[in-house]
Amino acid sequence: MLTNRKRVIQLLTVASQQLKPDAIGVSAQFISDKLDIQRSTVSLYLNELVHNGEALKTNTRPVYFVSRSTYDQNPEKFQEVTGTLAISNQPGITNKDPFRKLIGADASLKNVVNQIKSAVIYPPNGMPCLLVGDSGVGKSFIAKMAYEFALTEGLVKGKFMVLNCAEYANNPELLSSMLFGHVRGAFTGAETAREGLLASAKDGYLFLDEVHRLAPESQEKLFQYMDKGSYRPLGETKTVSHSNARLIFATTEKTNIDFLQTFLRRIPMVIQIPSFRSRTKQEKLNLVASLFLNEAHLINRNIDINSEVTAQLINADLAGNVGKLQSIIKLTCAEALLKKRKLGGPLQIKITDLPADFTLVDAAITTKGINPIKIDYHMSQIKEVVVRERTRLFEFANEIISISKKLAISADRKIYFDSTVRTANRIADFVSFDLKRPQAESVLGFLETTIKSVLSNFYLNFGVNRFNSNSHLLALIVLYLNDFEDDRQVPELKTTLLETKQQFGQRYELSEQIVQAIANQLSLQNPDLYKLFIFNFIFAQKEQLIPIKTNAVIVTHGYSTAASIATTVNRLLNNSVYEAVDMPLDASVDEVVTELNRYFKTINTESDLLLLVDMGSLTRLEEMIKHHYEGKVMMMTNVSTAMALSIGQKILQNQLSDETLADIASQVKPQMKVMSANQKTKVIVTTCLTGVGGAKYLQQIVKQTTADSIQVITKDFHQLKENGQQDPIFDRYNVKLIVGTDDPGVSGTPYLSVEELINPEIGNQVFMNAFPGMFNTQQLETMNQILVRAFTLDNIASNIAVLNPQKTVVQVEQIVKIIERSLASKFDVYLRISLYMHLCFMIERIVQQEPNLDYHSLEQFQHNHQHFIQIVLDALDEVQHYYQITIPVSEIGFIYDILKGRVDLSNVD
Repeated sequence: MLTNRKRVIQLLTVASQQLKPDAIGVSAQFISDKLDIQRSTVSLYLNELVHNGEALKTNTRPVYFVSRSTYDQNPEKFQEVTGTLAISNQPGITNKDPFRKLIGADASLKNVVNQIKSAVIYPPNGMPCLLVGDSGVGKSFIAKMAYEFALTEGLVKGKFMVLNCAEYANNPELLSSMLFGHVRGAFTGAETAREGLLASAKDGYLFLDEVHRLAPESQEKLFQYMDKGSYRPLGETKTVSHSNARLIFATTEKTNIDFLQTFLRRIPMVIQIPSFRSRTKQEKLNLVASLFLNEAHLINRNIDINSEVTAQLINADLAGNVGKLQSIIKLTCAEALLKKRKLGGPLQIKITDLPADFTLVDAAITTKGINPIKIDYHMSQIKEVVVRERTRLFEFANEIISISKKLAISADRKIYFDSTVRTANRIADFVSFDLKRPQAESVLGFLETTIKSVLSNFYLNFGVNRFNSNSHLLALIVLYLNDFEDDRQVPELKTTLLETKQQFGQRYELSEQIVQAIANQLSLQNPDLYKLFIFNFIFAQKEQLIPIKTNAVIVTHGYSTAASIATTVNRLLNNSVYEAVDMPLDASVDEVVTELNRYFKTINTESDLLLLVDMGSLTRLEEMIKHHYEGKVMMMTNVSTAMALSIGQKILQNQLSDETLADIASQVKPQMKVMSANQKTKVIVTTCLTGVGGAKYLQQIVKQTTADSIQVITKDFHQLKENGQQDPIFDRYNVKLIVGTDDPGVSGTPYLSVEELINPEIGNQVFMNAFPGMFNTQQLETMNQILVRAFTLDNIASNIAVLNPQKTVVQVEQIVKIIERSLASKFDVYLRISLYMHLCFMIERIVQQEPNLDYHSLEQFQHNHQHFIQIVLDALDEVQHYYQITIPVSEIGFIYDILKGRVDLSNVD
């Protein structure tokens, strides 16, 4: 009788053979229905087949499968399938063309691949070719691929034989024997005849590495073989041997001094293999990720590589090229494994794990365009961790392109101009307030000065003053682009810029000039992207200006203080009212006047001038600028945002007068308020994503851990998440810390997960920050020991009220094992703890007829995750039968939330 696994394989094969041309494979549900086997079990078997190379799967949702043997028999029949196969993520699976697995085959190695293919297919037995390249560039690997390509094309059926000529360079006679064979007695010790590699490689390929170490005599015999297909074994004087073995040679020598010219003339195809240094950035990234994936399979552990490590590796000057890179990565993994072999979870690769003899690249090396990499060895997957800022950057780019295209063709531009302004404002807000990557003030200031110098030349055409706060915002935008741009192609970018240039020539020219100026200061990967963002911003700013009778300038000491006030007020007024002049703290009055004089050259100096200044020597400005300004000069000290806003409203209405200024000055007065010390009780709040039971258990553990020295209270997770700091609990208590199974996202209050609570390197520091002076090192060590014991399954189960703890332990362990097997994943210890807590208290709740039915978006979850729901129900089947209960879908939703983001659920979503 067939096992279920063999039944699944048999049906997959038959169903694959019967697929129609427009089908993309066989679903797990189809096999489950046909064989009456649980879908989770079918999925488990199918994924095992994929991992072993016996099946292919698509990258669609839902996933479909095809028998590998059926597919290989006639790939042309499965054209629809081929377009959706997740081939790159499956071990041991290649396309029909072996060169598809060669990184760079469609880029820097494209010409190499085309040359080799030409040599392979040339009749009748291909052309001999010579691969030239530095040590470690992959000559042997490429030679083997040439052989595999010949196999797939049906051109050879023999073996791939390899001979490294350098190994026998000091013994030419032995090398000749290895290559051509010898007869008995050909030399001392030749007691029997032996055929050489040319004979062994009949109907196949012979690869001679380091061929420049081949003696001239052997080179002569080889070119005779290439001419006639015949040769004589060593010591043979009468009989001629024949072979049809194809030849590939490799050498590191760039010069030909070691080769006979008669030998070289017989090699029509000489192919230069590029070094690692000359490969594209994306190819280097792919090589690094691929080599780490190989190590992940060897150590049976997932690997996380941070951006800094990857940046060092792809920018390193590696004398040994890819071979050296492979060695460095292996040593790096060994070092990381030595440090963290007893810890669960992925192996974290950091700069400190690189080999001691690895020469670090300049500390200023950029990680721009490089995301952290996660390696999942179970699924043979390589994932880049998406950087939010980079994702947002290209979302902005697509938004600008969409608006710009409409702007260029529309007769009524008002609606699209408003969209341009809104987009420009969102970008400005993002780089000013949301961007968490601070820049060195010196870099920002230097860039701002560069932009100002360009803007000043365009004042007459655009009405953008030299010292307008635009320069500060533009500098922030440029640095944002410079930090997070990468080499991806932005659809329709060039077309959009061409249309923009035709419609808005002068403003586009300003954008180009700014980009040219900053290109002298920064390395720009995609200048067109900068033009797009800068044009969008300038276009929006220009259109906001209206005729204003009063020139207004904010002058302050300090870096970007004036610019910050001017930017904020201009945004609130939706007009460019204020210019900004920022001066160093030690700047003299003369230096301030010099800066103002430059500004005066760009404006009508007969109009009224208002100066809002901050303090000190600036109050003496009025007297000093009388000789430089023709119109009336008004000045107010102690500038603030509120003051500038009030005055700006009057300027826009052209109603600014001496009386108005005096009235505003009398109203803008400092206010004082003294707040009494916070007498609220300091507490720790425990919460649990999946219900009160887990929160109460955490409460008990934290109270026990801290020896009852801190009050611990529980709080419903969803209320806490929805209310945030407005929750009544913050009115009653001084909440110093939130401990839970998921972060409710309460700003201003530290959160500590169960994982971090157990990890002393994280948990101890958080406790010390929240309660300074309350805990010493010994107390924290004791706390950690208590915590580790508390979060064992036995201890969790002992805290349930109505169930048998011993039975519950067995049941919960079995549930977790089944879920792991169905998801083809191995949970780390922290994830197990979260599941143990939820499952123990969930079973008890449902047995007591108190299920948690309050799951967010239940209908949507039920609709989108049927497969996952079925997997969990299968795992809970024994428990439901044992207690005669029904597990509601809402409880399964909480299990999904626990696993989401910590386990790859792509195969079941």
